[in-house]
Amino acid sequence: MLAETAEVYDASAALCYSANSLNRCGEKRKDTEWVNSLKTSPDARFLIQANDAFIFNKEVMTEPFIHSVEMLKTLNITDRTTIFLGIDETDGDRPYFSVRYTVDAETLDEELEKLGAFAAYGLRGIAMKRAASQEVLGMMAQAASVGRWHSSHKMCSQCGQPTELAESGYRRDCPSCSAQHFPRTDPAVIMLITHGDKCLMGRPYHLMENVYTTLAGFVEPGETFEDAVRREVFEEAGVKVGKVEYVASQPWPFPSNIMIGFHGEALTTDLNIDYEEMEDCQWFSKEETLKMLQGEAESGLICPPDISIAHHLIKKYIEEK
Repeated sequence: MLAETAEVYDASAALCYSANSLNRCGEKRKDTEWVNSLKTSPDARFLIQANDAFIFNKEVMTEPFIHSVEMLKTLNITDRTTIFLGIDETDGDRPYFSVRYTVDAETLDEELEKLGAFAAYGLRGIAMKRAASQEVLGMMAQAASVGRWHSSHKMCSQCGQPTELAESGYRRDCPSCSAQHFPRTDPAVIMLITHGDKCLMGRPYHLMENVYTTLAGFVEPGETFEDAVRREVFEEAGVKVGKVEYVASQPWPFPSNIMIGFHGEALTTDLNIDYEEMEDCQWFSKEETLKMLQGEAESGLICPPDISIAHHLIKKYIEEK
């Protein structure tokens, strides 16, 4: 319901990992008795993560990544982190949880092979293969981000002692020094910079072959999003940017980012590339960019796939008159 409302007002809801309509019930997560009653309900459903991979049931045609409580018993998971995701108010107030556990790859393969019908897939691959609905991908992004935070914050950053899960997965408490720790999301700006009928795209070193994409970078402390756009573009490409306009945002759970998307207008066009950060940056005409977006460019160059907000920033620019 929340996602349906959002689609009326903003472009973000249509992006991959964004369509999460669960009511997260933030005001009730501290009620342990209430959450535990939901957890043991036969109506409860679970996303199960082994390390960073989600368990998949090959025999289920619709939403194969959603499991009943019986699946938890089948896997016999003992050392696990259980996170309350929320209530699906469009499905009889069905509760959803995420279960994450750590297991070495060989043991996981052996366990799943014994079960026969199950496998484990990474979240990026699931999105690329359209193996889950947009709604479930949104739940997975939530589960992956919070779950990864728990696995990397088991010790208190204040005193170094072990912490304990609290507030149904949205806090960790330190019994030793009483510090409270909360899941974090790291903001990153991602931007398509234009000058007339040309746009600026680049190639970070980790990118797949022949792909050119929008520039991006993390927001620094004490910095606005707009200034982060201008700083990152100047640092990576040597281009000065003036006007900056917000377009949309996208959860990016790799491991726990939020991508804030912008269009920006270049004040200069000469390139001074930081080759420690970027393999290349180029200006592309709108005509060439359209061909790249469609996979039809004579150069063989392409744009990122549509699971990324970068694709939508480029597409929006192409569609504008």
